[in-house]
Formats: sequence, structure tokens, C-alpha cells
Amino acid sequence: MAASEETEPERHLLVYGDTRLPYVVLREDRPSGKIAINVEPNGTVQVLASAGASLVAIQKAVQSKARWISDNVAQAQERRSNVLEREYVSGEEIFYLGRRYQLKLIDVPKVERKTRLYRGSLEIFTETHDPDTIRVRIRAWHKFRAQQVFSQGIKEISAKLPWIETPPKFELLEMQKRWGSCATDGIVRLHPFLVRAPRDCIEHVLLHELCHLKEHNHSKAFYDLLDRYQPGWQSIKAKLDDWAEVLLNE
Repeated sequence: MAASEETEPERHLLVYGDTRLPYVVLREDRPSGKIAINVEPNGTVQVLASAGASLVAIQKAVQSKARWISDNVAQAQERRSNVLEREYVSGEEIFYLGRRYQLKLIDVPKVERKTRLYRGSLEIFTETHDPDTIRVRIRAWHKFRAQQVFSQGIKEISAKLPWIETPPKFELLEMQKRWGSCATDGIVRLHPFLVRAPRDCIEHVLLHELCHLKEHNHSKAFYDLLDRYQPGWQSIKAKLDDWAEVLLNE
């Protein structure tokens, strides 16, 4: 969930005891001397620093949080190891808007294909139980629902933001490390499988990207907007980070 104006990442290595942890430094428009360190849900370590921050200052900041970084990377790796590989058979859990639905495959002729939510289940009427086919059907259903949910969400949130006159266009895009992005052309891009997350997490990502229409960086002014329009957003972001591996598991 970052603005599009980023430089190429600088790659470095944190040495902590016997552990070697790679990290990337991203230069942003932020107050001089302000350095932020994030451990992404997949265990990637990102350091956000101003363009003028020295490498010595960055390395010192990273080293000072070495234990915290190591612990959080280990937790991310453990979460990933506990995510079971999907088989796309009846009985598996499918997520939508933060709720768990049971996958149910129902045999029908090809002409009677359909997909629906019904009484706590995601029902797929299908002529085949081929896992790849079922996976494609589920992905298509999530993308269809994402168009509806995101469109409505952007309209509702945009109406509360004084710098937006007309809700911006958005596109669905599967991104490796982001739930969303906002380009300088004003188009918001959203990961379609964000629709699997709880509504407050979806709203947070939408607000984050819409705030970039006013502040195209991660400056104090940007975070002031988040604080104003979604107090307590930090706990919502943390929840989304915790859910990430499950929501993106295919």
C-alpha cells in the first residue's frame, strides 16, 4: 500500500548472532532522519528512509532493532509454514469478507455451471472436480465480487474525503507485495483477493490509497490523514498482515 513514486530498493544484510537477514531500503519523501522498519507478512524486511539519510544512520537504526526484526521474521516464517496447501475439494475453507465458507462441489452437466454463496458454503456447480479448474472458478468468483465490493467502498469513502470530487477509477491487479497502490495518474490498483479480508481491512487499504491522491508519499501529513479518517488504523493493518498468508494461499 505505497505510492508509486519510489526509487529502486537498496539491498543490505543484517548480521545478528548467527543469523543473516537481508533487508531492502526504500527512499521516500519523509522527514529527514525519520527511519521506519517493517517486517512484511512474507518475512521481507523493508526500511523506509528519506533520500538524504546516510547508510551509516540506516544501518545503526536496523542494528538497534535487530532482535525485534529477527523475532518478527521468525514469526512470519512460522505462519507461512502452518498454511496448508489447497486441494480444492469439498470441505475446504474459502474466505470472503473475513468469513469462512465451506467449499462444496456439486455435480451437474456443463451447461448448468454456476457459483453461489448458500447457507455458509461456497457452492460450485461443476461437471469436473479437477483442482485446477476449481481453482480458476474460485479465483474468477472472487474477482467478480471484488469489482462490486471495491467499487462501492471507494464511492462511500470518497464521499467523506474533501479532496476527492469524483471517485477515482480502479483496476484489479495481483501484486506480490502490496494490497494496493495509487499511481500519479490517479488510478487506484487493488489486489483482487483483498476481497477475502474482513471489511475493516478492506476499508483501510482503500482509505490508504485514496489518501495518496492528496499526499503522494508516506510523510507525516499522509499519516495524519489516516489518523483523522480511520483512528486506530494501526491495529487494523496488523490484523491484515496476520491474515495475509491465509488470504493469499492458493
